[in-house]
Amino acid sequence: MLGVSGATPDVPAKAFAFELLKLLLQVAWADHDVAPAEAEALLDYARRSGLGATEQSALAAMLAGGAPLAPPNLGLLKARRTDVLRAVKELLLVDLELVEEEEELLEQIAALLG
Repeated sequence: MLGVSGATPDVPAKAFAFELLKLLLQVAWADHDVAPAEAEALLDYARRSGLGATEQSALAAMLAGGAPLAPPNLGLLKARRTDVLRAVKELLLVDLELVEEEEELLEQIAALLG
């Protein structure tokens, strides 16, 4: 899951991945509960993106509710708006359904990214 990868000339791949994960954490917690499939998808993406142990530990703590959610750098994410929106939608579909509230969240993120 979460097939986003690569870098742009302005944004290194690991920096983009970490900022994307911070946004996806906000999405995962939007319903006040992170499903096991969501957590697994996010941790897998962190590993595949080559994030270091520090970033992976921070991610695990935020997934477990043991640390406050870090705000994503939307300015950095705007450079790859389509990839970000695709990743958000993939995460929302982990449970194989997209309810109205989740569609609204996707629209809000799209608006924030310009």
